[in-house]
Amino acid sequence: MGALTRALLTIGHTVEAFEVDQGLIRWLRTEFQEEPRFRLIEGDALKTLPQNPPRSIVCGNLPYAISTPLLAQLALRPIPPETIVVTLQKEVADRYAATPRTPDYGAVTVLLQSVFTIERIRQLPPEVFYPRPQIDSTVLRLVRHDSLPPDRVGFHAFVKKGFSQRRKKLKGLLPVDLDRRGEELDPAEWCDLYERSGRKI
Repeated sequence: MGALTRALLTIGHTVEAFEVDQGLIRWLRTEFQEEPRFRLIEGDALKTLPQNPPRSIVCGNLPYAISTPLLAQLALRPIPPETIVVTLQKEVADRYAATPRTPDYGAVTVLLQSVFTIERIRQLPPEVFYPRPQIDSTVLRLVRHDSLPPDRVGFHAFVKKGFSQRRKKLKGLLPVDLDRRGEELDPAEWCDLYERSGRKI
């Protein structure tokens, strides 16, 4: 109901909000009609965000179904946001912040951690939301690195192929001579491996 939007406007930010629900769209337009620093963009953020200019800061409470494709899309933009602050289902946040050699560590982990430093800000119990969900949530802050992997689209495809069969060694999945599994490499090692492969998939 615009709680995050109201908080951001109160501390002086200009807010461009994305909303897909028509009932909420009508309510938000009425609620913030006198606010010149508020702009509402209608439609699915996965489709409308790419059509809009890059933002330096992105924040929101992300639905589980769109969190991974949306954050991957932001990471792959020519200029990713400087800062992203999002509330996520705890299990999803754990995947993004995972370390090598853990079950949660995967291709999306490598992509996001190669572009951003990821920090857990706080845990949120179900009772702070209305309606109350059946899950715990985590607030993550992602801050863009000064140096980014070249050709992030190709890099992400390379990493995804390396994780396509987790039990298989990378030399059996990619054009590399490496007797290790994808989950054993940290993001910096993945970037180095991509360069050493000649950026081939």
